[in-house]
Amino acid sequence: MTLCGSIRCLPVGSLLLALTSLAAGCGSTGEGSGPPSTTATDAAAAASARGQRYCEVLVAFSQGGSIDAQVWGTQGLNDCPAAAWASVDTAAIRTEFGASAAVKNGPRHWVLDRFSGERPAGAPRLFGTLEMQQLASLTLAPGTVSSKPYVERTVRRNAEFEFRAGSEIYELVAPNGSVYVMQSYAQIVDANLSEGDLPGLGARLTLPTGWQYRVRTLSAPLVVTTPGEATVLQDELQNTYSRHIVGG
Repeated sequence: MTLCGSIRCLPVGSLLLALTSLAAGCGSTGEGSGPPSTTATDAAAAASARGQRYCEVLVAFSQGGSIDAQVWGTQGLNDCPAAAWASVDTAAIRTEFGASAAVKNGPRHWVLDRFSGERPAGAPRLFGTLEMQQLASLTLAPGTVSSKPYVERTVRRNAEFEFRAGSEIYELVAPNGSVYVMQSYAQIVDANLSEGDLPGLGARLTLPTGWQYRVRTLSAPLVVTTPGEATVLQDELQNTYSRHIVGG
């Protein structure tokens, strides 16, 4: 199946993997492609988030050569019960929204301790029996679609992610010294992946030449603040990482 815009036909697999990479970088917060009418601070997000399970549905539209997508998620509403998630029908969602495509992105689990930020306000809705709310809108311009892991993508996000002192974190280090900390792990490629597998994950990854997977325990809190834009990437298991400044 392909999505055909005015520029070229885009394979759905490549397009949707690119969208899931961008959506996963949004976390529970995000800004739309245009200014939201109102925003609401997610006070509940101040509680410990590590280990929390969440799921998202991405609804994509082909618009004059670019791809626009709405990101709907369970964050702040529920922990995405397995039975409800399994019953989500993407074909029905595509028809209901009049969309070009719909894709399930999840389940995912946070490996950060706290997040805060703002997200577009709006009423939740049901996807089958699963309650979700719209978290963000994304736009892929012509020529920006990529399904490759370990490729940086820019996400519009106003958020703060905190990893507390004493927490174990999982990082990718690029040859140029850029460091990316895992914000969530995915049970998409490997449905049995757990947090207990993450310390040894480096042995499973096919890292680009010169890259390193690093595990360390924080002696001081690490806060990743993204006022407007975040740089994210994924590994081949679709685990998501945010770039940060070590010591920052």
